Amino acid sequence: MTRTKICSLIAATFLFPASLLAASGTGIVKGTITVAGKPTADVVVSIEGVSADIAKAQLSTVKAKKAVMDQKDMKFIPYVLPVVVGTMVDFPNHDTNWHNVYSKGGAKEFDLGLYAPEKSKSATFDKPGVDRILCNVHPNMEAFIVIKEHPYFSAADKGGNYRIDRVPLGKYRVQVWHPQLGITEAPAELVRDGEVLEVNFDLKKK
Repeated sequence: MTRTKICSLIAATFLFPASLLAASGTGIVKGTITVAGKPTADVVVSIEGVSADIAKAQLSTVKAKKAVMDQKDMKFIPYVLPVVVGTMVDFPNHDTNWHNVYSKGGAKEFDLGLYAPEKSKSATFDKPGVDRILCNVHPNMEAFIVIKEHPYFSAADKGGNYRIDRVPLGKYRVQVWHPQLGITEAPAELVRDGEVLEVNFDLKKK
């Protein structure tokens, strides 16, 4: 069974009691994210309010894999990259120019220095939060890495679609993070094993 929830919000936060139901089982939360009616991939959608013990246990079964943020055509690709705590991110240079990768003032401050085309450097993101990724040679290059302490998150695709599997039954907040519009949240509740809850957001500028 699928239930649908439509949210039209202006970068606002709706707090909802975060308690876990006694019933066992999991469900799926999915939907589409738009900005003023147009699909966007520049977001991270996450389930917030999951019991810390459950999140920790689930995270222990998820092996932190390497992720990649490419440098090509004078851009960081992808523009927004979500990872779990402890993930190592590679920053290969597939441009014809030398690049530098650094971040300051976020969850992790680092500077990988200047390096040549076809070279790659890495950084491990060991604290939750958000890092703005920049190149001090090319100030127009910008990207974001969002680091989560749990595995209940998803990056939207080009059509603005997201899907988060194996969410424990309970009451939560579905959180959408956008680099310019900030955090938007809406309540959600999964009550039946195998349930698919559709939560759509249409983000508005402040």
